[in-house]
Amino acid sequence: MGNTILTKIAAMAGAMLFGAAASAEEMPSGTWNVGHFSTESWSSSKVDVLFMKEVEDRTDGALKARFHWAGAMGSGTELLELTSAGAVDIGSIVPSYYPGQMPLLSLPSSLPLTWEDPVLARAVMQGLARDNEHILSELERNNVWPILFHVLPAYRLQCTKPVQTLEDLKGLRVRTFGEWPPQMFQELGAVPVNIAFTEVYEALQRGSLDCSYLSIEGAGAMKIAEVAKYWSDINLGSFGGYPLFVAKDRYDSWPEEFRQVLTDAARVAEDFERSNYQVLEDQTLESVQEAGVELVTFSDQSKLSEVTSNYLSKWVEAMCDRDLCGEAKDVEADVTEIMEKWQ
Repeated sequence: MGNTILTKIAAMAGAMLFGAAASAEEMPSGTWNVGHFSTESWSSSKVDVLFMKEVEDRTDGALKARFHWAGAMGSGTELLELTSAGAVDIGSIVPSYYPGQMPLLSLPSSLPLTWEDPVLARAVMQGLARDNEHILSELERNNVWPILFHVLPAYRLQCTKPVQTLEDLKGLRVRTFGEWPPQMFQELGAVPVNIAFTEVYEALQRGSLDCSYLSIEGAGAMKIAEVAKYWSDINLGSFGGYPLFVAKDRYDSWPEEFRQVLTDAARVAEDFERSNYQVLEDQTLESVQEAGVELVTFSDQSKLSEVTSNYLSKWVEAMCDRDLCGEAKDVEADVTEIMEKWQ
C-alpha cells in the first residue's frame, strides 16, 4: 500500500461515521461516504444513487449517502484499498483494475467477446461472487464484499473516422483497459491505449486516440459525440461491470435484518438497470445523431471470432502461469455451467 493511500486513509478515518454508527447488534445509521470512480451523469452512477435512496427509505432515513464522484475520494485504482481499510464506506470497484489482488473476480469484467448479453454477464459475475469458493476466498483476503452488481451493455467503437471493416481497424489507437481488451485489439491490428474512463474525451480531443471503446450509453454520458463523430455498431461483448463493495469485516458485523435491507435495495436497483439497457441505448443514439454523429454499420461482425482468441481459454492459461491453475479451472467450470443454463 503506497504512501498516498495511507495518507488518504488516515485523513478520512477521523471523518467516518461508518464504524461508529452501529455495533454488531444495531442497525447502521448516519451518513455513508460513497467513493465513485465515475461521473454522476453516467447511467450506472444513477443506479447507485437509486440503490442508496432505497436503503435510506428502508431505514426510515436513518442511513443516508454522500457521493464523491470522479475519484474525489480515491481514484479507480485506489478504491479497493480505501474500502478494505474502511476509509471509504462504499467503493465502486472495477475488479479488472486490480489483476494482482482480484485475478479471479476480474474475469467477468475483463474478457471481451465473451458475454453477448449483459444479463448473462451479470449472472456470471454474481454467480461467481456468491458461490465460487476461490472467489469467496479472494474477497476474504481483500476484506471486501459486493452489495450491488452492475453490468455493462455491449461495448462498441466511437471514432474520429469510419470503422466499417476489419481493415479499417488496422493502426487505429483505441482506448482500452485491463489486460484482455488490449490483446483483442492487437489481434485486430489496432493499437491499444490503456487510459481511465474519465480521460477518454480529452485524449480524443487531443488526437492521441482515434477511437473510444465504450458502451453507447457510456459514450453518451461522457459526451464523446463532441469529439468522435463516427460510431460503429461493432459488438465487442458485454462485461460484468463494477460492483459496489463494503469492507467485509463490517458486513459480517451487521445484523441479518440490515443485510436483507441491502439485498432488497440491490434487487430494485439491478432490476431498474436491466430494464433500461435498450431504452438508454436508443435514447443515446437518437441524441448523438442530432448532434451530428454518423452511425456506421460494421460489416465484418461474423469474422471477429475467426481472427481473435477464445479469451476464456486464454485466461485459464494465464492463471495457470500464475500458479492459479486449479482455481482458474474451477472458475471456468462454473462459468461454463452458468452459460449453458442461459443457453
